[in-house]
Amino acid sequence: MNALARAMLNNAIGLGLFAAITAGAIGVTQVLTQERIEEQESEARYKALREVIPEDNYTNTLGTNTIELPDNEELGTEAGDEAFLALKDDRVTGVILPVTAPDGYSGDIDLILGITPEGKLTGVRVTQHAETPGLGDAIETSKSDWILDFKGHSLDNPPPDEWHVAPDGGRFDALSGATITSRAVVRAVFRGLVFFEDNQDKFLNETAPKAE
Repeated sequence: MNALARAMLNNAIGLGLFAAITAGAIGVTQVLTQERIEEQESEARYKALREVIPEDNYTNTLGTNTIELPDNEELGTEAGDEAFLALKDDRVTGVILPVTAPDGYSGDIDLILGITPEGKLTGVRVTQHAETPGLGDAIETSKSDWILDFKGHSLDNPPPDEWHVAPDGGRFDALSGATITSRAVVRAVFRGLVFFEDNQDKFLNETAPKAE
């Protein structure tokens, strides 16, 4: 084998080794990164669950006791999605219901609602959205207190015809410069409360899973 051929072979082997090592490193990085992302998502979800149900209202670990939800266009849920139960003394003391507002300014806005057995909101939080930074992202508690105003409300407080933002003649203020975002969230929260009322027996059934 002449010198040129050997050089070409060595280069090819070197490039092959480099490609293999690079691919391996990328694969390892992706695995480690994915694990970390999943951990962060789990931590964020658990933090949000704890924010919508008062701590003294449950003794179970939030997220472990669930009820499967149907494919429901009003909620934005698919078959297999779950609501979370808050339990105390083996009794359901609260429900955490996921709801999606499909009509946000920049697309879907995912929410969770904390609801008492009587149908009163104990909290609402946004879990995912793509609203405009500096405007619509004020639905996050880290940006403003706007979403905290839902606490304590129910289907009859205010009455159904007032479950709108103020520019539409309703009870709830609209975020400055983000009326579309505000309107989408208010509508989604109302739909969630209606769904809870219509399925109250299912959520509060005495045979619900016991706290661990």
